[in-house]
Amino acid sequence: MIKLNSRDRCKPLHLLDMMFKCYAIIYNMKKTSIIILIIVLVALGATYATSNKTVNNPSTNSAENAPEGSIHNLPVPAGVSAARKQLAEDIKIDEGKILVMTAFEKEWSDSCLGLGGPAESCLMAITPGYEVTMQAEGKTYIYHTNTDGTAVRLQN
Repeated sequence: MIKLNSRDRCKPLHLLDMMFKCYAIIYNMKKTSIIILIIVLVALGATYATSNKTVNNPSTNSAENAPEGSIHNLPVPAGVSAARKQLAEDIKIDEGKILVMTAFEKEWSDSCLGLGGPAESCLMAITPGYEVTMQAEGKTYIYHTNTDGTAVRLQN
């Protein structure tokens, strides 16, 4: 018969105790990792929420409430801005509700921006400007302007 001393009887308990300690360490590491992950996600969410605020000035860009980074937040030339202002006056709405779709640089064949009527006398001179397509209240409007916006006409 083999006689066990007190140290031998305790060995299995020590192994079991060590296993529980290892499990507790791993469990605590998981908890710590999850807490750190939650903190990082909350910080990122707060940063994203504050960076998405846009400040729009209807007189300097082409659409109110356009998303940040959108082409509609870019500054527009004086001729394009004048066309937008004219459309707002023509249909009696706020400029911020007008979306500038396109603004192509053009060279008009006369001072009437290519839109002179039969009874109208237009100076035959190349006039640089813009052909501006805008949308408002579900309709599309096309305006011709000169470069500085001092001449603006609605295309029929």
